[in-house]
Amino acid sequence: MGAWGPGIFSDDTAADLRDDYRALIGDGWSGPEATDRLIREWAPEGDPALAPVFWLALAVTQWNCGRLEERVKQKALHAISDGSALLLWRCSKDERKRKAALEAAKSRLESLQPAIKKIAKQKLAICEWKRGDLIGFRLPAGDYVVFRMLHVHQDKGGAYPVMELLDWRGKLEAAESLPELTPARPFQKYGKGTFVEILGPGKHRLKDRIVLLRARHDLPDDASWRQRGLVRAVRVFLWRDIDRHMTEDFGL
Repeated sequence: MGAWGPGIFSDDTAADLRDDYRALIGDGWSGPEATDRLIREWAPEGDPALAPVFWLALAVTQWNCGRLEERVKQKALHAISDGSALLLWRCSKDERKRKAALEAAKSRLESLQPAIKKIAKQKLAICEWKRGDLIGFRLPAGDYVVFRMLHVHQDKGGAYPVMELLDWRGKLEAAESLPELTPARPFQKYGKGTFVEILGPGKHRLKDRIVLLRARHDLPDDASWRQRGLVRAVRVFLWRDIDRHMTEDFGL
């Protein structure tokens, strides 16, 4: 997506870099070690569009963590003073807001940084469900709906289930005998897609409402599933918002 706003972290690259730095510190890397690794991986010096985003994001992240390095600070301040950090917003409606964001970042970087903050090791999301598993979910009204497990999506945050909601609602006992031809319930909007990725950690808070059924569905292999072209239609939900999505997106 790139930049979606004038803020320092209103940018996919900046947000990813912040997460990467914090993850490395949480894993036990020293500040300079983490910086060296990110420089090797991102290679900002060879990319004039990336460099100001990289150095500003890294500098502000380090300051917030109480670990600002002088070499990173100077690179970030230079990106502000030479205009490269403003270039993308020149003559745009957000130019004034970007200038304000850069001035605020400059003031922060030149001020006394906070004490070193402990960064907890990142806990990766885990998905133990397999392709073809059926997962019952109890609605607030007391009856159940059933998700059919399709795929495990993995990224830096861990593993997440990609599922489809079956077009069925009833008692849990009846869910065990749902036929494999049971169709998926489409979204009420968003082009009538069916695939949903649900992010944690809400599964643990809702564990009394989630049941892995004994029954399973024999689905085509993953390659065949991808060839169906439905991967593009994935919607992303949070478990904590699932009741709202059941109403707004599935009409339940």
